[in-house]
Amino acid sequence: MASTPLTHRLHSPSSTNDSPRRVGSWTSLLIFWALLGTVYLGWLVVFWPGVLGEDSAAILMEVDGDGEFRSGKSVLWYYFVKWTYGPTHLVEVPIAILMLLCAFFFARMLAWYWDQKRHGLCLFLLIYICAAPHMVYFAGTLYPDAIFAVAATALLFEIWILCSERWVSWLSLCVFTIALPFAVFVRPNGIIFLVPALLALLFVHGKSRHLLTAVLGLWCAAIYAGAHFHHSTTQSATRSLVLFETVKLMQPRAMNEFWQKMPDMNDPWVLREPKLTPRTLEILEGRLPGKRLSDFSDPVYWDMRVFDPVGPQLLTLPEAQAEELEHEFFHHNLWQNLPDVIASRVNVFLSATLAQGGFPALNYSPYVLRRITATSQMRRFGMSTAEQMLRTVHRLSYGWRWLLWAPWLGLGLLMLVALQGTRRKDGSALLICIPTILQLFAIFAFASAGEYRYLLLFFTRPLALFPVYFRMRNT
Repeated sequence: MASTPLTHRLHSPSSTNDSPRRVGSWTSLLIFWALLGTVYLGWLVVFWPGVLGEDSAAILMEVDGDGEFRSGKSVLWYYFVKWTYGPTHLVEVPIAILMLLCAFFFARMLAWYWDQKRHGLCLFLLIYICAAPHMVYFAGTLYPDAIFAVAATALLFEIWILCSERWVSWLSLCVFTIALPFAVFVRPNGIIFLVPALLALLFVHGKSRHLLTAVLGLWCAAIYAGAHFHHSTTQSATRSLVLFETVKLMQPRAMNEFWQKMPDMNDPWVLREPKLTPRTLEILEGRLPGKRLSDFSDPVYWDMRVFDPVGPQLLTLPEAQAEELEHEFFHHNLWQNLPDVIASRVNVFLSATLAQGGFPALNYSPYVLRRITATSQMRRFGMSTAEQMLRTVHRLSYGWRWLLWAPWLGLGLLMLVALQGTRRKDGSALLICIPTILQLFAIFAFASAGEYRYLLLFFTRPLALFPVYFRMRNT
């Protein structure tokens, strides 16, 4: 049995024991969960009540305002914060739950490695990814990015397990059920992970298929019902891209201006075509003069153009004008300036990949707490010595973020596994890789801010990719 490839085995719950050798054991999971839970909650005790940023303030204000203020976050994120922070008005409650969930998902995958006798790799992943200073830091922020990244990795890991085994164990079903909503519904771009979850039904049979179908149906129905009672105002990726890139194209360029002013208008090399259409300039300069718009422009962030109270606040443009800008961008402005737009996309993506983006400061929470009705107490346990030690560790890690934080390992494994999976026509491998690759292209194409947290997904991905790689290498 040990020499038979996993893809060729057909198991059923009635004929096979839930052996740790194949799907992992509860005992190992609980041990790793206790270890990581201690690390994560220990960090929270020191930096009580956690790290809050502007996105945290937005969702907390939406919950406090009972719908009067719109944060632009997903329905699931709204209800998660409403049901954890709302009854207590303690921001540490949702943060502690998020940290324990991240620890649980990590523990499940680490337990599988340990039970597979890959102890060295297990310890490497524990230190390099699961307990990395910045991973703990992001898990301790009231942002959906960390739980999205970890849950999506855990979901794809379980999908690979059940596709390989052709049935679902109770352990896999438990993790699948908890990970699914955070992987698929907590961020708008997570909906792509619903596709491999649905396709996985084709790989399993009998009772396993019925159980997974029930889980998928119940969560989809719950989100549909939630959207009926709470109308989310999530931002359009297309609109943010158009606003971000169009304003950047308005900035004066010395060389472009020089060539446009050449006196010999018969020279075919003269750039006669304007960079932006007159209607584009009319709409944008109706908000602020071009020079003032440039004052709120940053090469890798759109925030000042849409959130600064004294800025252009372009998200408040009338719907008709916003649609006109999109039309002008995709019919003229994009193609007239394609090299500039591609260069901008590369710049934003590399800024995010190399962790150059801004992060909520460890001391920013008081500025958020003043604007909401929370009763949380800053540094409740007064562990100043431990705080200084952890700040030193975080500072050292941050200094090498372009190497330690950048998702080079995840991106490299993703390309390797995708290529091998395509060559071997391995359906389960492609089921893991294709949605992740689509996420990568979507971030490159549409990201309007060079935020590292958008790529945290790829930093955690090796936990789900190593098993796929080892199986293909050994078959």
